[in-house]
Amino acid sequence: MSYINKNLKIILLFIILLLVFYRSPHIFLNGRFAAEEGAFFFRNSFLNGPLSGLFYVYEGSPYFNFWANLSSVLASFFPLEYAPLVTVYMAFLVQLYLLVFIIFSESHFLINFKDKVLISLLVLIAPPMVASVWLNTLTSQVYFTILTILIFFQKEIRDNFFSKISPAIIFISGLTSILPCVLLPFFGYKYINNKNKFNHLNFISLLIPTLVQFFLYIYVKISNLELLLDGPRYILSINKLINYFYNTVVKSFLGRDLTQKIYFDYIENQYKFIIILIILILLVFFLRKIFNKLISDKTSLYLLIFFIIQSILAIYAAKFEEVQGRYSVIPGMLLIFLIFRMYQIIPYWYKGVFAILLSLSLITGAYEYKFNNKYPQFLACIEDCPNWKDEVQKWKENNNYELKIWYYPKWTMKLN
Repeated sequence: MSYINKNLKIILLFIILLLVFYRSPHIFLNGRFAAEEGAFFFRNSFLNGPLSGLFYVYEGSPYFNFWANLSSVLASFFPLEYAPLVTVYMAFLVQLYLLVFIIFSESHFLINFKDKVLISLLVLIAPPMVASVWLNTLTSQVYFTILTILIFFQKEIRDNFFSKISPAIIFISGLTSILPCVLLPFFGYKYINNKNKFNHLNFISLLIPTLVQFFLYIYVKISNLELLLDGPRYILSINKLINYFYNTVVKSFLGRDLTQKIYFDYIENQYKFIIILIILILLVFFLRKIFNKLISDKTSLYLLIFFIIQSILAIYAAKFEEVQGRYSVIPGMLLIFLIFRMYQIIPYWYKGVFAILLSLSLITGAYEYKFNNKYPQFLACIEDCPNWKDEVQKWKENNNYELKIWYYPKWTMKLN
């Protein structure tokens, strides 16, 4: 039976990888530098060497992004013509490990093969997994954060590959983004309740990068070093909360097209806040019905708390008055995980409500996965997409030439 189950998992992984390649064959075959990934990270490594590249802190953000740094350094060791392929496959490596972890690891959350199938598909195609985080080492942080969340629910199995490597994954995750670091108290609480080697290593592996990120964040803030390149952050307003609800809660299940049609075409502006308030009241009423089941299940309770914390962080850090793109990925996926957990444990007709929500997320996500995406230029070579080898040749003929990178014409890269 275990042999059959293992073969099914291998088949599932193979199908998922075909779907991954189907989304962006051009990127997998030709590579690409995406925006800041090329204009800042790779440029710094290329011009200033691997040591500078490894410890680079992008001025647009007050945190350390280790994976983007490491990827840019590795890319700088290859011929310039092939450097973008390195960063693409470094980003893919994180996504691949996440899928492998979901399918093959043992978890208190993903219990059986059906769970693994659904979560694999949701992580791949659900509406929160927007095109802007696809195959980009800068946004590998969202995949690392999802990994850290799933590791939290991982079963400790002695001499198991995933048990051995999880502390290293957590450590890299924490050095790549602040997002996993806010989960440190929960890893600490888990260790206090069960003082074994596995929980201890996981806690220490997140504690060290959290301290690094914390002191770096404080230093950048005190020294006023952060550049607001794309607009102001840290705005709190009713409009931002409404935008969060629209992008994170509603779009996670209805997708972009259906949500926008309802939000912009059928609802007058003066009624939007009232309708959101009514939906929240109905949601609270529904949650009261399942409250006892929710709080009695530790996994559900943790997912709910993680969702609240990551939502607060997303609202705080998002630019302007919009909580969208990569900022809504983690709270959106945590909400979907919570709905999935409710589907696992809630009996009777309530289960049907959660099944409908998950089905909507899969259907709308599949619809937007490739062809109906708002930003197809994140996924495929269209609209003046530069030919990288031609760009390198032009640069070799004239070192003052600014190489075109994705998403041209907004982004170019100067290598002198």
